[in-house]
Amino acid sequence: GNKDNIRAGCKKCGYPGHLTFECRNFLRVDPQRDIVLDVSSTSSEDSEEEELQRLQAMREKKNLNEEEEKKKQKRR
Repeated sequence: GNKDNIRAGCKKCGYPGHLTFECRNFLRVDPQRDIVLDVSSTSSEDSEEEELQRLQAMREKKNLNEEEEKKKQKRR
């Protein structure tokens, strides 16, 4: 079923390693950003990747906390 789709790669960009809804390639729509990415060294791209992962982790934690808050409020 689904696993085959994932293995084939992202439907948006064709690259494997992430699901279509996780595709980050839409971030490169901005032409100026494109130029920066092309010129930048691989090391700075790595740190950008880490930054994105950190932001995503923070966002997920925040969502979890908000869910907890909702649950607490419902109990009253």
